[in-house]
Amino acid sequence: MLIFQKQLSSDNIKSHLVHLHQLSKIDSKVVNEERQFLFELGRKNGLSEEAVQAIIIEAEDHPFLLPEGRDERLLFMYEYIQMMLVDNKLDEREARMCTLIAEKMEFNYALVGSITNAIVLAQDENEISVLTPNELNMLLNTTTR
Repeated sequence: MLIFQKQLSSDNIKSHLVHLHQLSKIDSKVVNEERQFLFELGRKNGLSEEAVQAIIIEAEDHPFLLPEGRDERLLFMYEYIQMMLVDNKLDEREARMCTLIAEKMEFNYALVGSITNAIVLAQDENEISVLTPNELNMLLNTTTR
């Protein structure tokens, strides 16, 4: 799994968790890896598993909040792609949703493919890779509209 360390702003964490959960449900089932990913993201942002569970149960129809800065938009996009791949299955519906989200965040859809390839390559090599700020900027510069 690739790691990108950045904590989300408190204003956006609820929206992000709700929409990550919706992405996990797109194939009609939420598997343990997807649930654990949500809990891990919550912990990274100061939320307990109980708080994460309450957020995703209570806010099924929460509006999508577009992050203001490019770095936070990239973090959101990266975590959507991680959620898409966390169960080691590439579902076409999840990929389509990630592409729509990328466009909504004003990223070229090719960014989804670039990040997906980087994650899959790390998984294939059984390595934990870290995307450095330089690597992220390089991906953005080659795929931004």
